[in-house]
Amino acid sequence: MVLELLRAAETEIETAVNEAYAEGYKAAMLQYAPELEVYKIEAELLRQELEAEKKKNRFFFPAAGLSFAAGFLLNYSVTR
Repeated sequence: MVLELLRAAETEIETAVNEAYAEGYKAAMLQYAPELEVYKIEAELLRQELEAEKKKNRFFFPAAGLSFAAGFLLNYSVTR
C-alpha cells in the first residue's frame, strides 16, 4: 500500500514538474517575443546591408589582387 502511494506521488510530482516547466517556458516566450522580433528585424537588415556591401565591393578584391601581381611582376622584371 505504501509503495503504491509513493508511486502515485512520484507520478504526480513528475507531472507537476513538467507542467510547471511548460508554463514557465510559455511565460518566458511571451515575455521575450517582442524583443525577439526586434532582433529578427535587425538581423535581416544587417543581412541586406552585408549583401549590398558585397555587391558594391565585388570588383575591388580581384582588381587589388591583379594590381599587386602586376606591380610585383614589374618590380621583379626591373630588378633582374
